[in-house]
Amino acid sequence: MEKKEKSFFVIVGNIVKKYAWLIAICAAVLALVFLFLPILKYEIREAVYDIATDERISKTDHVYGANLIWFLTSGHKYTFAVYTTIGFIALGIVFTALHKFNKDFLTVAGILFLLAVCMFLLSKEYFNADEDAIMANAHIVGADYDEATQYFYASFHGSELSWGTNLGVFFCAEAFALTTLSNQSSTTKQIAEEGVLLAMAFVLNLIKIPIGPTGGSINFQMLPLMIIALRHGPAHGFIAGGIVYGLLTCLTDGYGFACYPFDYLIGFGSVAVMGLFRKLIFSKNQETYNFKGLLFIFIAGVLSTFVRYIGSNVSSIVVYGYTLKAALAYNSIYIPLSGLIATLAFMALYAPLIRINKLYPAKSI
Repeated sequence: MEKKEKSFFVIVGNIVKKYAWLIAICAAVLALVFLFLPILKYEIREAVYDIATDERISKTDHVYGANLIWFLTSGHKYTFAVYTTIGFIALGIVFTALHKFNKDFLTVAGILFLLAVCMFLLSKEYFNADEDAIMANAHIVGADYDEATQYFYASFHGSELSWGTNLGVFFCAEAFALTTLSNQSSTTKQIAEEGVLLAMAFVLNLIKIPIGPTGGSINFQMLPLMIIALRHGPAHGFIAGGIVYGLLTCLTDGYGFACYPFDYLIGFGSVAVMGLFRKLIFSKNQETYNFKGLLFIFIAGVLSTFVRYIGSNVSSIVVYGYTLKAALAYNSIYIPLSGLIATLAFMALYAPLIRINKLYPAKSI
């Protein structure tokens, strides 16, 4: 009996493994569907006050749910965050479907699904800012009161995540797990090497050069993260850069978790782009500096920096309420300069990295 049960689970496991990408797509589609169900619960407090004493005579709390249709039809000014969430999930589905052309697309899809998870978890912070729109679309009934001696007042009292968000988180997390799990486990050498490089990134992050009247600073923290991505592939680069390093620096910087998805997860996870070019940069016949390798390092560095730049601009708009012009003004100096410095340093270290890669080849995923 035990043998049959084991065989059954093995069979089921093999089926799930074979069609994991398809299950991931189905889970992501369900996450989109649940956006049409209650995402947030808003509470509007109605109260009647005595004009003479300003004391509250009575109060009534009205709780109602907001979903995707409400955000798109209510004149809410912050639907940008909703569009971003939908975009992450939709692009994740596209890259998952295209993974047959390039297995690295599954890494990209996993990143997008994880970003969608963050958006769901932070929906209170992202969708709560426009109180005027919330009040305008609330079902305020009002109470009976004497206008001569009393006045009526309604206020936005609070919000909480609803069950639509919880289900969205669950299915996006499932899609993320299915697209990022790999059959190849990390070796002790890989873990040790990535740990040393992450420590180097933390140290380099402490050496900051303030720049420009708009703020920001430049440093070399991206360089060790790029090496991880190039040596071990985009999946390792994203996990080490975006998840591990991004989360730890987010906690130590003290700006709050609302900044994590765009400034940290995308910002430092962007080094995964470098891993997409590893076969072109570390080809079999390359022994030292060469034009082809240097060219692709530069291209990968520019694309990685551009991804980080997009993430920071989105964060400035969604989290801090900047206009697009103000966001571009703030991020257009220190991020390109930081990316350029890290890329040039990477190009200078290209020959030593080739020799290291030949002596200690890394098995990428």
